[in-house]
Amino acid sequence: MTNPSTRLRAATATVTRATTPRALRAVDYLRVSTEEQKLGYGIASQARKNSRHIANKGWDHVGTYKDEGVSGSKEMGERPDFDRLMEQAKLGGFDLVVVEKGDRIGRVGRAFWRWVWALEDIGIFVAITNRNIDNTTPEGRAQIRREADYAETEWENIRSRTQGGLQEKAEDPGSPHIGGRPPYGYRIEAKGVKGESRLVVDEAERAVVQRVHDMVVIDGLNLRQAAIRLNAEGISCRSGRPWSVANLRDRIMSRAVLDAELIFRGAHAKTDADGRPLWGDSVTITLPRILSEDEAATLRRKVAARAKTSSRNRAVYPLTGRLIGLCKAPYTGISRESLSYGRRNYRCSGKADTVPGQGVCDCSYMDAEAVEKRVWSEVVILLSDSQKLEALAAEWVGMSDGDQEAHAERIAGLDRQIDAMKASIAAVIVAAAKQQQSPDAIATATAALNEELHQLEEMRAEAAAWLAEVEEADRRARDLKALANPAQHQLVGMRLEEQSEVLGLLDVNVFIEAPVPVRAGGHVCTVQSWYKSAGVNVPAADLSDDQWAMVSHLLPAGRRDRVRRSVDAIFAKARTGGSWPTLREEYGSTSTASKYFNEWVAQGVWAEVDKALAKVERVPLPEVDLLPPMRIGGRPLTVGGRRL
Repeated sequence: MTNPSTRLRAATATVTRATTPRALRAVDYLRVSTEEQKLGYGIASQARKNSRHIANKGWDHVGTYKDEGVSGSKEMGERPDFDRLMEQAKLGGFDLVVVEKGDRIGRVGRAFWRWVWALEDIGIFVAITNRNIDNTTPEGRAQIRREADYAETEWENIRSRTQGGLQEKAEDPGSPHIGGRPPYGYRIEAKGVKGESRLVVDEAERAVVQRVHDMVVIDGLNLRQAAIRLNAEGISCRSGRPWSVANLRDRIMSRAVLDAELIFRGAHAKTDADGRPLWGDSVTITLPRILSEDEAATLRRKVAARAKTSSRNRAVYPLTGRLIGLCKAPYTGISRESLSYGRRNYRCSGKADTVPGQGVCDCSYMDAEAVEKRVWSEVVILLSDSQKLEALAAEWVGMSDGDQEAHAERIAGLDRQIDAMKASIAAVIVAAAKQQQSPDAIATATAALNEELHQLEEMRAEAAAWLAEVEEADRRARDLKALANPAQHQLVGMRLEEQSEVLGLLDVNVFIEAPVPVRAGGHVCTVQSWYKSAGVNVPAADLSDDQWAMVSHLLPAGRRDRVRRSVDAIFAKARTGGSWPTLREEYGSTSTASKYFNEWVAQGVWAEVDKALAKVERVPLPEVDLLPPMRIGGRPLTVGGRRL
């Protein structure tokens, strides 16, 4: 049966290649899943079969692509070497892709047809070795359609049998082990004995759970403190690693430990279009208790009470998760706005004490306002270039402008085939009825046609779903293009919330390429922060005697003019942007100045000092660049080679 859905220019190119004396250029694609690898199946056997097939057909073997340990249910974009194959296909480097079996392409119709159609759209054939079929002819296309249906049916049958067995076992009484690692606090009894494996309490891990309960409930520790104590006592996780807060929360505060139950096919179970569980209903598996109900409830309550945190000063940080440190960990926003001189900052998540007592990265804090300003200025430049943005939008969605037309043509062609098939079925039924055949005979006569109709309808549904996705991608591309329309001053003035949305649309990431040039301790200058927050300039020089007399009564007395030197040091730090150690030679102990400054700010004294000196000569704060070299990139943002 002819498939008229291939776009015209691709079909023309295909026919031209097929009728020229030059042999078709073939590449083969090899794939083996992790499960197949475990069973001893490898790539080499597929390669030999494909090579023989290509040679027998008289095609030129011009390349091989292979994905090892990749499931057949994965689609385009999820197979590294296949994605490379597709990039080369667009460049016209070959005419045909050869695979050993249909399930090398994909074990589900979605993966299979999206591949075949994507190749079809650029005029490239597909051949299946073990069936000796390809889509260079209408008959071959029909055979490939049946091969895809067979591969998916076999896969679904295997899954159905496997999932049915698991469902039956989960419904057994007791505490059956369904598979995978047992939850913390439990072990598998009769492991490997079919139908007999059960989850029972692991006494060693029960002791750890009870120890954590006592530390939290009786000793009043939080989970971090409990992790530190466990590690100090030489008690490690099941893996032998030190306890972290996350590990402690996941293992000790689990449903299995606190509620003595597991949920098979819970919230993440696969469902059908109507939301019903696909492989069976959820099953609650009861486990033997580690903690009593009262102990578990008290532990849960105590941990929840100590986990409460204040939500004050919750600020917007558009670069959270997008700013990548030298240690490869993302930065997150952190606010010190609760202090009168505080500011918004980004802190590397590698500094988090994940495993208490172990080392953390030495990435420094970054001033949020400075880094956001620099990144956004680059984004504004991009958004102001409409031609470049349109090109980037097309690259981002990864589809050419003609794709929607090709998909629409494909659907129209399938509709015609479906109508023709329905007409054929109706004609058979009418003819059989005239011959007064029995209903069973009519069903037998139309069975093959109905199966063909079912396949066509499934293909049509998949093509329609893909078209909907293309249209959604096109809408997102238009959104990207629309960003270029606002005037540049509107882009510059966007609120942080709006910036965050745009950065998300562009999928922007910023990579730090050198240490952050900040003072010791990794924090921005608190003195400069105070002046920026107050919106005032800094005294231009050390205080004269007359000027000192204007503020001395506001400050404590100090030996040998220590307080006055500290005041001058504070002014110098704000004026120069230097670190405290660089001021030590001229002003003496700067630790005293730093201590005084923090106290005076907290007490409101420094604001009084600034007010008293309102008429002295002042200079603006210096522009101190506290940002390292950075590189900006993103899915559509091709300034990846450009440094900020």
